[in-house]
Amino acid sequence: MQTTYLDGIGPVTAVISSIGVRHDGAHELVTDGLYLDLRRALRNPAEDPAMRYRTGLDADVYAHVLATPGARELIARTAVQLRALADEVPRGRLVRLTVACQGGRHRSVAVAEAVARRVWEAWGGEYGVEVEHHHIDRPVLPASSVG
Repeated sequence: MQTTYLDGIGPVTAVISSIGVRHDGAHELVTDGLYLDLRRALRNPAEDPAMRYRTGLDADVYAHVLATPGARELIARTAVQLRALADEVPRGRLVRLTVACQGGRHRSVAVAEAVARRVWEAWGGEYGVEVEHHHIDRPVLPASSVG
């Protein structure tokens, strides 16, 4: 698992996790907070042989995911929802977002990073954001009937 921290002058306030729903135990990683399933929402970079074995942390894969029609709007809406949730919980309590795709290497990783950056910037760096990629290092999964 790779973890990214967007440091703030205050405590980590949001934890964003990317997962691949087809991996064993993935559903146990979904605890509380928001859940975003991208399997039908965004293009799957794994369908492109040039990107199949890369991840959403690679610039070309990240750009491919964010270039999907509607992706940037989805990211913006999710960031607003996460910030609104943070405003509703007592100060010091973590808010969580789980971003899911088929294998947890491409779409969920790119979107988790994009939402984290947007939320951190909206907070003006006042609070930290942690991003966890639970399945980024797992093998690429064979195609399924659900993208």
